[in-house]
Amino acid sequence: MSSAPLFTAGYLFQVLGSLLLVFACIVGLMYLLRRVTRLGGSGEVPLRVLGSASVGNRERVVLLSAGGEHILLGVAPGSVRTLHVFPEPVVAEQTAPAPADFSRILQALRAPGSGR
Repeated sequence: MSSAPLFTAGYLFQVLGSLLLVFACIVGLMYLLRRVTRLGGSGEVPLRVLGSASVGNRERVVLLSAGGEHILLGVAPGSVRTLHVFPEPVVAEQTAPAPADFSRILQALRAPGSGR
């Protein structure tokens, strides 16, 4: 009684093709998920940290700006609590300072008597 071989070339190609198809589907889904999350499917609220202060070894107080309100949070290991919500801005949000003019800085550093 002669039995057919278990692992024929056609069978191995079928298994490898199936594995490649599954791998391609996983990579494609990861790519789509990454693209969708970058687009920000829902309306995102701008959230900024305005300041923070340490009040203990591992505890902090953080002032956030979210949706036109300022929120004061207490942050400790394992918990975040809202301490107060300010309906209007508490501090004026500052824009980034203008960069200093390099030529003025260089002139200030140069010695007045140098002829270079």
